[in-house]
Amino acid sequence: MDLIELFLSLIQSPFFFISLAFWVISFVLIKILGKKRDNITLFFPFLILIRSKWLNKTFHRIAKKAPRFWRIFWNIGIVVSFLLMLYALYFFISNFIQLLINPQPENAIVPLIPGVTIDLPIFTAMIVPLLITITIHEFSHAIAAETDGVKVKSSGIMGGGIFFIFFYGAFVEVDEFQLYTKKVKSSTRLRVAAAGVWSNILLAGIVFLLLFVYPQTMNLTYETQGFQIVEVVPNIEGGFNEDNIWPGDIVSRVNGTTINNYEGPTLTQILLNQTTEQTGIQCSIGDHLIFECYNTTSHQYYNRTVILGHRAFVGFSYLAINNTAFTITSVDDSMQGGNNFDKNILGKNITAINGTNIDYSQNSTLSSFLSQYVPNYELILTDSCGENTSIDVNFEPRIATAYSLRNIFVGINFTKVNSTHIQISRVLSNQTEGGVNEGRINEGILITHVNGIALNLTSQSFREFVDSIIKPKVGDILVVTDITGQNYTLNTVAIPVNPIYIGFNSQTYGVPKNWVGQITGPNFPIHYYQFLFYTWMISFSLALFNLLPAGIFDGGRMMKEVIAKIIGEKYHPKTKKKLKYEFNPKQPQQHLYTHNIRKILSCCISPSSDSNQRSKDNSKTKNPSLDQSQKQHDSIESASIKANSELNLDYIALDTAEDGFLDTIEIRSKPLPAPKTIIEVEVEFDLDEREKLKKRVFRIISWITGGVIIASLIISLIKFNNTLFWL
Repeated sequence: MDLIELFLSLIQSPFFFISLAFWVISFVLIKILGKKRDNITLFFPFLILIRSKWLNKTFHRIAKKAPRFWRIFWNIGIVVSFLLMLYALYFFISNFIQLLINPQPENAIVPLIPGVTIDLPIFTAMIVPLLITITIHEFSHAIAAETDGVKVKSSGIMGGGIFFIFFYGAFVEVDEFQLYTKKVKSSTRLRVAAAGVWSNILLAGIVFLLLFVYPQTMNLTYETQGFQIVEVVPNIEGGFNEDNIWPGDIVSRVNGTTINNYEGPTLTQILLNQTTEQTGIQCSIGDHLIFECYNTTSHQYYNRTVILGHRAFVGFSYLAINNTAFTITSVDDSMQGGNNFDKNILGKNITAINGTNIDYSQNSTLSSFLSQYVPNYELILTDSCGENTSIDVNFEPRIATAYSLRNIFVGINFTKVNSTHIQISRVLSNQTEGGVNEGRINEGILITHVNGIALNLTSQSFREFVDSIIKPKVGDILVVTDITGQNYTLNTVAIPVNPIYIGFNSQTYGVPKNWVGQITGPNFPIHYYQFLFYTWMISFSLALFNLLPAGIFDGGRMMKEVIAKIIGEKYHPKTKKKLKYEFNPKQPQQHLYTHNIRKILSCCISPSSDSNQRSKDNSKTKNPSLDQSQKQHDSIESASIKANSELNLDYIALDTAEDGFLDTIEIRSKPLPAPKTIIEVEVEFDLDEREKLKKRVFRIISWITGGVIIASLIISLIKFNNTLFWL
C-alpha cells in the first residue's frame, strides 16, 4: 500500500468522520465560550480537556454525608488494590515469559484502538461501557479526596486521538499540591489513588454476576433466543434450501427442541451432533429438519422443512473474469485452515473442471460442481495454458491448521526449511484453539524424521510425504525426530470439520414471552449481553493495567507511597532556590508549586524579563533611523534598566493549603508588572534529602514494568499481527 492509498483509506474510514465531527464540535464550543475558553485545554489533534466546576459541590456533599463509611470503604479498596497489583505483576511478567518461550494467541497483548485494531460495530458497542467505567473511576477519586478534605479543582470530559478518536471519557482534577502537603496523611493519598481501581473492581464483579444470571434473567421475558434468517444462499451458489426457507423467518425450535443461542442447544451444536443425547436429534447429510418459526404479527408458529446439505471447501477465493473462466485470487495457508496451500494455483485462470468447460450461462461453475458431490475427493482444474492441477475438496474446517496433514489432525503448523528439514512453526493451544499436542512439542524445533523415516521433500510437500509414505490413520501415534535425535510423540485425531450446510445467514432473535419482551424488542438480549460483556472486560482491564506500578498509573501513585514509607524522610532546613513564573495581571496570586516553604526571601522582576520585552519591541521596528535612535537610548538607559529589572516588588505570602507552610505569592505593587513579565521569587524551604533516592527507586520499577508491557506489545504485534486482544 503506497502513501496515497494509505491516506485515502484513513479519510474514508467512518472513524475519520467521527473524529472530524468531534473536533468541529470542539472548535465551535471554544468559539461559543469566548472569555470562558480557559476552561478548555486543546492540544490538537491529540487531546482536548473541557473543564467545569459545577460537580464540585456534588462530590463534596456525597463525601460528607457519611465520611466514616467512605473511609472504611476506601480502606478496603487499598487492601484489594494491593493484592490485585501483585496479581497484575505476576500476570504480565509470566505472560511476557510465555511470549518469549512459547507464544500463543491467548498471550497476545494488543491495544484496542478504534479504526486500527477494532472495527466500527465493536467500537459502537463499547462507547457506553467505556464512558460508564471511566466516569465511575474518576468520580471515585473525587469522592475519596473530598472525604479527607482534599479539594477537587474541576471535572469534565476529554477526548483524543491522531487520525481517529481512540479514547474519551470523564476526568477529575484533584488538587495535587494539597494532596502531597504535610497536612495530608499517606493513608489519604492511598485512598485517593486506590479509589478508582477499587470502584472498577466492584463494577466488574457486579457485572460478572449479571452475566452469570443472564440466561435466567432473559428467560423472564423471552421464550427463547433463537435466530432470524437474514439471507438464503441460492442453489446456484451452493445453497440447498432456496425454496424451503425465507429471509425474515424467525426460528425458535428445531424438531421440537427449543433453540437458545446462549444457554444451548444452538443450531450449530445440533448440526455437529454435540447434543444428540440431550435432544435425540442425529444429523446426517441428506436428512431433513423441521424449523418451527414464530410469526411476529399473529404470535403463532408455523413450520419450515429444510434439507441438510454439505459445504465443500477448496481453500481459495476466486473471481469470474468472463463467462467461461475464473481466476484464483487468493489461497488460504495452513494456518487459515487451507487444504490446497501446497498447490501452485494462485493467479491461474481456470477454464475447465474435470474436463468440462466452465460456462456461467449454463450453470457450469465451480459452485455447481462442489454442490453435486459430498467431500472428500479431488477435482482437476485446467488453466488457460492447458495445464491440469489436482485440488482437494474437503469439508469446511473448524480449526486453524485443520489440513496441515491430509487425513489426520495434529494441531500443528509445519514450515518447510529444505528438502530434509521442516520446522514446527505453530502448536495450537489445547484449551483455546482446539489443539491436541500442546506440551508435547515446542515451536521452533527442526524435524528430520517421521516414524523413523528421513524426510525427502525434493519433489513433494511434507503433507504429501506423510500421506504417501507414512500413511497414518486417526488414532495413530506419530513419532517425529529433531536434529539432535530427540523423539516426540504426537496424538492424531479426526480432522475437525463442519460437514453439514443448510445455506443461510442469520442473526440472534429473542422470541418474546410476555409484553415486556415485546416492548424491549427482539434485539435487546444481544445488546444487553454485549453491554454486560464489554463493561466487565473494560472495567477489569482498566483496573489491571491501572494498578501497574509505573508512570502516572494509580498503581504508580500507590507504589510511591510504599517507597516513601520504606525509605523515610530526612529534611534539610533553610534550603534556598529561585522560582520563576510568567505574571498575569488578571491573576495576581501565583501558586509556587513547592512544598515546605518557610519564608519568601525576595520577589522581583527577572533580569531577563525586561531585555526580552525590549527585543520583541525592536523586532517590530521597521525604520532604520528609529533603530539607531533606540540603540542610543538603550546605551543611555542601560544602567537604569538593570536597576529597574531587579527592583523588588511588593507582595504578600499566603498559606492556601493551611499546612503551616507558604505556597502562594500575591503581587501588591502599584502599578502591577506588565503581562507576561517574568517574576523571580527566592524561597527558603525544607528539602527532603532522600527525595532523589525515592525517585530513583520508583523510576527503576517503572522502567522494568513499562519494559515488560512494551516488549509484550512488540512481540504480540510481530507474532500475531492479526490478533485482537483486550488491553
